[in-house]
Amino acid sequence: MNFKRRALWRSTALLSAITLSSSLSAAQIHEEDGNTVEFNVEGMVGLFSTEESYDGTDGGKNWQEGYLKGDLVANRALENGSNLYGGVGLIGLGTWGDGDAAGLTSGEEQELKLENAFVGWQSQEGLFDLSVGRQQFTLGDGFLIAGDAISLGEISGVDVDRGGAYYLAGQKSFDKTAILKIDPEGALRGDLFWLQSDNPYHQDTELAGVNVELVDDEKGTLGLSYMTVLDVEAGAGLGLWDRRDGMDIVSVRGQGSAGVENLFLSFEYVKESGGDTAVENDAHAWYVEAGWTFADLPWTPNVNYRHAVFSGDDSSTSDNEAFDPLFFGFTRGFGTWFQGEVASNYAGPANSGNTVDRIELSLQPREDLSVGLQYWDFGKEADADDRSGSEVDLYALWSINDNWVFSPLVGYYKPDNSNTLSTEDNLYLQAVLMYFY
Repeated sequence: MNFKRRALWRSTALLSAITLSSSLSAAQIHEEDGNTVEFNVEGMVGLFSTEESYDGTDGGKNWQEGYLKGDLVANRALENGSNLYGGVGLIGLGTWGDGDAAGLTSGEEQELKLENAFVGWQSQEGLFDLSVGRQQFTLGDGFLIAGDAISLGEISGVDVDRGGAYYLAGQKSFDKTAILKIDPEGALRGDLFWLQSDNPYHQDTELAGVNVELVDDEKGTLGLSYMTVLDVEAGAGLGLWDRRDGMDIVSVRGQGSAGVENLFLSFEYVKESGGDTAVENDAHAWYVEAGWTFADLPWTPNVNYRHAVFSGDDSSTSDNEAFDPLFFGFTRGFGTWFQGEVASNYAGPANSGNTVDRIELSLQPREDLSVGLQYWDFGKEADADDRSGSEVDLYALWSINDNWVFSPLVGYYKPDNSNTLSTEDNLYLQAVLMYFY
């Protein structure tokens, strides 16, 4: 069956954990002559604890998050070899306890809402795939777009409540989309996309773009993208993104093995320019990453290093050089693209006005278990707030069976100076239980 949208329901969150489950399946409600109806379920619950907070309050916080979503997905095979498909799904989510360490949720958020509602058509042999509606979209590695995932809660005096479950980020669908995927025979493929957010944090950003990729199954993928921001609700939410209105974005990226077994290479360069506000944008970001898997050693060790730079504002110019990270999210594991569990999620910085170096060692003692250790070093760029510091994260991913995954994590964050939201070292604990069906 060439119904490519079948896996849409699967969350990109904790993707590395999902791959440990060897035979994820959906509940098959109907299947006849290429026509299918499936029901998919995804849920997560997490326990979180910190010794320090980053919202101006003293001491740490203890809180809980959870979400459960179900999607009904259908496909109808047409006589000419094409397919009609669609899906609709709900999500229930919430935060309990003290609220998160950044003060972006209060612990009193619970909500039930529509998550997915899309229809699409796929041509014979999959040359064209056109879909519209409420759905997720990821561009490349998720460095710029990995769904509309930021989900804040109740903040006094600010209208940003999206239901909470801030860390777990179960909501990923854009409110309105039109996505055309073009995949002819050969190495080239592409996307045309229009995305409209209804997320108050993102000030209902609307953007459109084109993406072209050169895909080599043995060596990897090279991609080139152009986007423009069509509209932003100025002053809404936290008012962070007024200057993205009218901004143009160009991205060049690559990822793969370059034909060398056990090698992993990845890079991306992004340039942001222009805009419709009085202060124009002139920002950039880039990263380079390399990893090696020692496939012949016990536990299959993997060593990975990444260096990333996100421009900060230069007060001596009339432009805005602070990089806008757009809709980045969790894609291929811890640290992409929430860099540092404490730093990125709570303490800052979050992919703007900083440099980031990461070294990671991961092991797989058993087929159903992987463990990893990450060291992070954060520096500042230009005149951005100084959030320099370091962090160590130790995590595990245990695939209990085909449907359940458990992931504990211990983090230790150490700021370098007094120009931070908290000057104290911070011990961070979390445990997340995931269910996929």
